[in-house]
Amino acid sequence: MHIIQSERLLLRELRPSDVPALVELLATPAVMRWLFAGVTLDRDDAMTFIQRDFTFGKAPFGLGILVLRETGEAIGFAGLLTYRRLGVEDFEFGFTLRESAWGQGYATEIGRAQIAYGFGELGAERLLALVHPENKNSRKALEKIGMRLFREIGTNDRGPRCVYIIDCPS
Repeated sequence: MHIIQSERLLLRELRPSDVPALVELLATPAVMRWLFAGVTLDRDDAMTFIQRDFTFGKAPFGLGILVLRETGEAIGFAGLLTYRRLGVEDFEFGFTLRESAWGQGYATEIGRAQIAYGFGELGAERLLALVHPENKNSRKALEKIGMRLFREIGTNDRGPRCVYIIDCPS
């Protein structure tokens, strides 16, 4: 079952056949440089993360697998999670792509689709995206889709993060 779609991408519920590629992605140093304070995940930690957060399809939010519409090939993961760090309950969206998918506009495309879903389906008043301050490509993608830098924060589990926000259009 797909939840969010764009011109070239589907964000769908995780299937058991997706797990090996996802575990491999979570163990890739170049990808994980920007996630979880730069630490790669071993299989046990990856499975804990997957079982906790990959709920898209079972719930209206959570993470799902990101695939190319044309081929069904998995290129990463994305989704929306609840986030309470700024004093109110918000939704944070994000995307993680394997290296071979970088530089092809997928982050911008899935970002726009997640914004539409967050405001339309979830009724969010604003959406957040957190990004490592040095991840210039992701920051550029967020700015391209209309998000603005709100502030920089420190997190125990993810390291420093720039918080980007976008308010629901009236």
